[in-house]
Amino acid sequence: MFIGILGKMLLYEYEVVLVNQRLVELRKIVRTKSKTVIDTLLEDHSASICILCATDKDLTKEHVIPKWTFENNQNKNFVTGINGLSQSYSKTTLPACSHCNSYIMGALERNLELLFRHKDLSEDHFSNEEKSKIILWLEFIDYKFNALDLRRKLKKPKGGAYIPYLADFPVSIMQRMDDSPSKIFSLFRNSLKKLGVKSRVNQLNSLVTFKTTNESFHFFHQTSEYIFIELPQHSVALFYHFNQEFDVERDAYDSAMEIIGKVY
Repeated sequence: MFIGILGKMLLYEYEVVLVNQRLVELRKIVRTKSKTVIDTLLEDHSASICILCATDKDLTKEHVIPKWTFENNQNKNFVTGINGLSQSYSKTTLPACSHCNSYIMGALERNLELLFRHKDLSEDHFSNEEKSKIILWLEFIDYKFNALDLRRKLKKPKGGAYIPYLADFPVSIMQRMDDSPSKIFSLFRNSLKKLGVKSRVNQLNSLVTFKTTNESFHFFHQTSEYIFIELPQHSVALFYHFNQEFDVERDAYDSAMEIIGKVY
């Protein structure tokens, strides 16, 4: 039994070293390629390029919500705000090259899945380094939604009329009619550049983590504002405020519980 526990600890430590090395590469990619990604997608929202490095080679399908979080349940869906249309988590993807998808972000997700699997939040808590990785992962999901909103076209709303001249507008613009297109594109740009930030010390208190006993996967998200994801297979729930900083964790928790109470 002791050897088994020791083996798991060594495996996790190896995974930590591995993912740290690959996140250094991620930051380099974002810093050097973000302008190309942004310029390309703003010119052509449907461009077939990797959403991280902009290559058009060896493209794979990157799930906006990782498959392991909802346990490959094909019936899990979310509803787009403006369309009123249901989309399957398992079928909602974006293009990403194999290197960025599997080698870099895949390493982060494998590390986090292992962390969630073995962390009992009733007896332990996440370290600052672990929180930083969780925040990066949640920021990546937010970025993917920003990219997805730019790529999705407005379809016929449920029970509503189809307006042809609006068909080519990205969903993100239709969701935020009070905002200018430049502000929407700025949100997209900023969400990508966040992935290149090395330190997340100021954001640590913005992450709320707690043990859950719910049996079903739950997710909701407001672009560039907050995200909630509940992983029943690991008894873990996460809530993150994207653009708010808190002096103490309790303030972030109270704010998260207020939003969860309204939306959940």
